[in-house]
Amino acid sequence: MRVVLVAPGFPTSLDDHHKPFLADHARALAGAGAEVTVVCPAHPDAPRRHDVGDVEVHRVRFAPRRIEARVARGESYRVFAGLSALWVISMIAQLALTASRQARRRSGDNAVIHGHWWFPCGLVAVAAAALAGRRTASVVHVHGSDAAVTTNAVHRWLARQVLRCASAVVTVSEDLRGWASPLVQQRGRRRPRSRADGTGAGAGRPRTQSRALQPLPGTERAGQRSGPVLEVVSMPVGTDRLGPATPTPADGPIVALGRLMAEKGFDVLIEAVALMEAAQRPEVVIVGDGPDRRLLEALALRRGVNATFTGAVAPGEVGEWYRRARLVCVPSRREGFGMITAEALAAGRPVVATAVGAAPSLIAGDVNGRLVPPDNAEALSAALTTALRSDLAASAAPSAAALAPFSPEAHAAALLKIYAGVARARRRFRP
Repeated sequence: MRVVLVAPGFPTSLDDHHKPFLADHARALAGAGAEVTVVCPAHPDAPRRHDVGDVEVHRVRFAPRRIEARVARGESYRVFAGLSALWVISMIAQLALTASRQARRRSGDNAVIHGHWWFPCGLVAVAAAALAGRRTASVVHVHGSDAAVTTNAVHRWLARQVLRCASAVVTVSEDLRGWASPLVQQRGRRRPRSRADGTGAGAGRPRTQSRALQPLPGTERAGQRSGPVLEVVSMPVGTDRLGPATPTPADGPIVALGRLMAEKGFDVLIEAVALMEAAQRPEVVIVGDGPDRRLLEALALRRGVNATFTGAVAPGEVGEWYRRARLVCVPSRREGFGMITAEALAAGRPVVATAVGAAPSLIAGDVNGRLVPPDNAEALSAALTTALRSDLAASAAPSAAALAPFSPEAHAAALLKIYAGVARARRRFRP
């Protein structure tokens, strides 16, 4: 199976901290036997064509270097504002042409073009599959930030067109499946509901595993392809980067990881620690970099919180910070999946997290962590205080069964099953 992955950015190496989960995703597919090629926008620090691990990467020029550099830093939604939004047209066109060429490289094989985030790369995947021909299917992968920016009628209309034109839609959590489901439904039709006896569609399945659904009712017609299949597939946890689990240090800090921006809620964490008694405040280590670093440093200083900001670290160094942690805090205001929560649990650390993304399905209260409402410093402070005084660490040790749904092997198997299904549907289709 030939798979062309289209993403708005991709690590320049296995040591690059920018979206390492995409490298894990691509390498999982390659390790399962897929022929994987990545197509993404140009990066100022990478050649036009190179390999990241065992994955071939093609980087596409579409704009002046300064625009490409900002997109490479993850600032797409800020860059494409005002007149600069015209560059997104160039990016979509260049990515679609390159992806379609890569899909046709072995014309005898079925190919899948898999676009991450419905805009712009889901749109690219749908367009590129149409250019490549009827033996090429498209998959659109929704991660969370793309859902969050779909805030008005125009955005929702475009999202609906992209998702309905795809062969399959994949979301990283049940929350996002709930967001996508109304968009892919045909008008006047309802998706199947789980029956009270537990025998309905999707009943009795773990929330974090792949959940295969039948094509939405009303989308099958003689001589026409079925409508998009909607599934949940968790992103893989890069356990090879985490290293062996170690005993939790009794005097370790609270560790938080992620990009320093408002949606990650690090300001709420600082405020929560500031609400504790001064003599009882733990050390806080925030691992990552981003546009809000200076604001967060100033907030910690003003509120008397002992916070260390490490800056960005290479993916291979993340495991060391988990090993140093007494517990991990994920104070996000929103998440699509919540990779830090999954990684921390895989590393054997208890987690105090907001109840967003997949966290409610990953954290068992009073067993391996605690859940709190997002954007609530008082609740987070209370949960952290209780967690630090409890023996959560002893019960947070990871088990093979608990980690199995998030392994690269499980991730690849779920996606290859989707690819095989949409490829069969394309072969049956007659325009």
